[in-house]
Amino acid sequence: MKHTNLRPKPKFRIIKSSGEIEKFSEKKLRNSLRRSGLKEKDCQRISKTVSSSVLDGTTSKDIYRKTIKLVKRQSPIAAAHYSLKRALLNLGPTGYEFEHFVGKYFENQGYQTSVGVTLQGGIVRHEVDVVASKPNYNIYTECKFHNNGGKKNDIKVALYVKARWDDLKNGPDGKYLRGYALATNTVFTKDAITYAEGVGLLLLGVNAPEGETFLDIIKKHKLYPITALVRLKKVHCKELLKREIILCSELLNEDKLMLKIGMKPEEVSTVIKDIHTLLGL
Repeated sequence: MKHTNLRPKPKFRIIKSSGEIEKFSEKKLRNSLRRSGLKEKDCQRISKTVSSSVLDGTTSKDIYRKTIKLVKRQSPIAAAHYSLKRALLNLGPTGYEFEHFVGKYFENQGYQTSVGVTLQGGIVRHEVDVVASKPNYNIYTECKFHNNGGKKNDIKVALYVKARWDDLKNGPDGKYLRGYALATNTVFTKDAITYAEGVGLLLLGVNAPEGETFLDIIKKHKLYPITALVRLKKVHCKELLKREIILCSELLNEDKLMLKIGMKPEEVSTVIKDIHTLLGL
């Protein structure tokens, strides 16, 4: 009886953007590709191709770059879904654009929003990132933007927001404040999530609230930021963000603006086509 000497695949360790080290998982990569909407055969092919290039010390950033390049070739729309986390990171670099994205989120929930306002608390004045308003019902939101996807929001951030809330609700501008939120473009630690649940702080981010994260909401309500458009050049994306064009839906009737910032007619057509597909129009 012949014995086949099958060697198990080596388990390489990769470096995450947070600096943490973990074992590379081809299965995890394949599952993330499935969530992008790619066909199973394409998920298998791309995950195998990328996995074959992974060595000890490979960074998660390098893996992402190789993966998104292959996904983009297969489907720009799948690439937009696959790159949503990265799209939130690119709503910067100052975070002003992310604040406007959070405002768009609340507007989608039926609120009117104000970005960058000052409110008087019981003791001191506070600069508030976003105020979402309904009749006699306001929500104060603090936004924490990070350029590094590995940056986590820990309990200290939640404690800081809670302290501001305690002062704001006791001030003259806090008459209709009924809720408070902490929004971020990265993740929250377990302690931050546990604490927030205990004090009624709404968390909005990549991993919270469960089932209604920013990634879930973007897909469900089609709130795709323009940074998710993989065929929109970065230089053009920056120009549009400067003009407070945040969502893909806001670009649909901006052909003249896109031409004005230097996009070629064929580039405008490509972007509009991708937006129609993303929004299911």
